[in-house]
Amino acid sequence: MTERRAARIGLAAALPVVLAQLVVASAWSLGHDDPTALDRTRTCLEREKGVPVETTTDDPVAASASGGALGTVIETNPVTISIARSEPEVERLRAGYAGRGVTAAFLDVRGRYVTRWQREPSPTQRQVTYDCAY
Repeated sequence: MTERRAARIGLAAALPVVLAQLVVASAWSLGHDDPTALDRTRTCLEREKGVPVETTTDDPVAASASGGALGTVIETNPVTISIARSEPEVERLRAGYAGRGVTAAFLDVRGRYVTRWQREPSPTQRQVTYDCAY
């Protein structure tokens, strides 16, 4: 048997395996959506940090976040977490809160997350939101 013939046989044997993997991966991804950043944040806060999470309804700025928003209480301090999808949206959310009189001490911007606290947060309270940011 020549080297070329052995290479062709190996390629012929490997090709169906690779094609089967591509078909299975494509079928799986069509039927399963990846969780959103909001879903992952909610799951982290509930399961890993043990804090109850609710949908935010009384905050019009947070409700306008394209990535969604949620509310919770971390160490007795109520907090609303808004998730933006772009840097300009982060700035829009920040400006929206500033226009409502929310000072920088009660507002925390980290990446795509805009967090509004009812009282000035402690470092450990902030860390909980940092740990659950994706």
